[in-house]
Amino acid sequence: MTETDSTPTYPLDRLRRVAETAARAANAHNTQPWDLRYRTDHVELGWRAEYALGPSDPSHRDLRLSLGTYLETLLICAAEAGMALRFEPDYDARTARVGRIVPGEWLEPSTRSVADVEARRVWRGAWTSQQVPGAVVDRCLKTAEEAGFRVAVVPTDAARPLLVRAYHWFFGHAGIARELLAWARLSPRHPDYRRDGLNDVMLVLNKAEAAAMRTFFAPAVYRALRPLGLVRLLTTLSSSATSGDGIVMVVLGQGDDPAGEVEAGRLVTRLWLDLFRDGIYVHPQSHVIDCPGTVGELARLCGARGGERPLVFFRVGYPTVDPAARPRHPRRGVAATTAS
Repeated sequence: MTETDSTPTYPLDRLRRVAETAARAANAHNTQPWDLRYRTDHVELGWRAEYALGPSDPSHRDLRLSLGTYLETLLICAAEAGMALRFEPDYDARTARVGRIVPGEWLEPSTRSVADVEARRVWRGAWTSQQVPGAVVDRCLKTAEEAGFRVAVVPTDAARPLLVRAYHWFFGHAGIARELLAWARLSPRHPDYRRDGLNDVMLVLNKAEAAAMRTFFAPAVYRALRPLGLVRLLTTLSSSATSGDGIVMVVLGQGDDPAGEVEAGRLVTRLWLDLFRDGIYVHPQSHVIDCPGTVGELARLCGARGGERPLVFFRVGYPTVDPAARPRHPRRGVAATTAS
C-alpha cells in the first residue's frame, strides 16, 4: 500500500495508525493494490496499476473486490480506534479512484473487531466432513440481503465439475501461468517472501510441491510440458477445494457495475470475518467466474435471476488441521510519497 501526502485534518491524519492493520484485508494473489491519497479534507481511496493483475483478473473484478475488502477493513479498524468515518463512492477508472473517506456521524459500534481482522485466514488445504450449521448459513444470507446482494448456497459435489473445468482453463492459459509464477514466493530466499504475493506456506505446499511448482511454471518447462499433460496434472492436484461433502457460497450482484463490485468486496469482509469468528474458513476460487466456459453455468446453478451475475465464489467449511499454526500472508510496509 502507498500513501500520497498533503496536510490532512483531524481525524483523517489518524488513518495512518490503522492503515497497516487494515492491510490484512483479503485480496487476490496478495497483491495489495490499494492506495490511500491524503487530501486536506478527505482521503481518496484508489489503486496502483502495477499491483493490478492482468490475465488472472481479465475484467478487474478481483481488483475492485480487493479494494472493497480493504475499505471495509479500514473502516472497522478506524471505528475501533474511535474514528467516525464514512465512505463516499466516486468510481473513476481514468484516475484509478473508487471514492473518498470523510469524517462522518458516529454509528453503533461494529460487531467486527481488529482482533478478527488480525486473526482471519483463508484455507487452501483439505476439509473435514463437518457441516456448516444452518443458522450460520441463514445469517450469511441475511447479511448479504441487507447489503443489496444475494448469496446462493451450492453443494460442493454440484460445484466440483465447474471447478475442475475452470482450473483446466486457468492452468492452460500461458499468460495466467506467467502471472501466477510472478506472484509466487516459493522459497524464503525470494526477495519479496515477507512482503507480498503467495508464498509456499500460504499455498499449503511442502518443499517438494513448492519445488515442483517452480519447475512446472518456469516458461521453458511450461511450454514443453503443456501439450504432454501438464495442465491435466495441475488441475488434478488443485481441485481438492471442493472435495468431500460441504458447501460453496456464491455472492450474486446486479448488472455490470464496477462500484457495485467494490461494495461486494465490503460484504465479503463482513461475511468472512463473521464466519471466521465461528471457526469456519473459506477458500475463494475466482477463476470459476473468470473462465468463459463456466461462468454462465455457475449463474444457472445459482438460480441467477433478474440480471444477477456471480461476483465471488468460495468454499466454506472446517479445515482438517488448525490453520492458525500457519503464518499469515505477508504485507508490505506503509510507504509515504509526496503528491505532485
